[in-house]
Amino acid sequence: MYKFYYDHLKVKYPDRCSLLFTDTDSLCCEIHTDDLYSDMGASLDHYDTSNFAQDHPQYSTTNRRVLGKFNSETGSDAPSEFVGLRAKMYSLYVPRTLIKCHKKAKGIQKHYVRNRVRHQHFVEVLRNARSTTMSTFRTFRSTNHVVSTVEITKLCLCAFHDKRYILDDGVHTLAYGHFSLNARVNCYCFV
Repeated sequence: MYKFYYDHLKVKYPDRCSLLFTDTDSLCCEIHTDDLYSDMGASLDHYDTSNFAQDHPQYSTTNRRVLGKFNSETGSDAPSEFVGLRAKMYSLYVPRTLIKCHKKAKGIQKHYVRNRVRHQHFVEVLRNARSTTMSTFRTFRSTNHVVSTVEITKLCLCAFHDKRYILDDGVHTLAYGHFSLNARVNCYCFV
């Protein structure tokens, strides 16, 4: 995955490609180009485009479900907005088709996220960092081999990130221990 990012994407789009997030088996990038899909056509051997519309020029089933090939979560419809609140808590917004919108909220049942959480909720929590949303749903629990239905209320969306330092703009972050954070601390000490 890192080889693809550094040897392919960063070579093709040196200062026009920025990494939005990574996960165990995925990455999300913001790429500035005139036509991403025509760029993909030049190197289709890296991509699984089997989830594209069948009339799309880059549609192909050659790399369907092949390990190590990258596919688009939204198919041939490009997302217009990304909101990443924390690890495994993000939303990709596709304006024309709500079915292609992709939302993840770790620890919250998938059907709850699919039916009740909207992209706009992610945006509101990001813009108002003190804002959070709660979710209430029912689930089965087994205690001493007795199965029962319980109602659970959990923190659903939250912009607080305990593993990274959030910069003043409320959007960009740095890892704790980053060299520029030490410079910030030193600057504040002299004031």
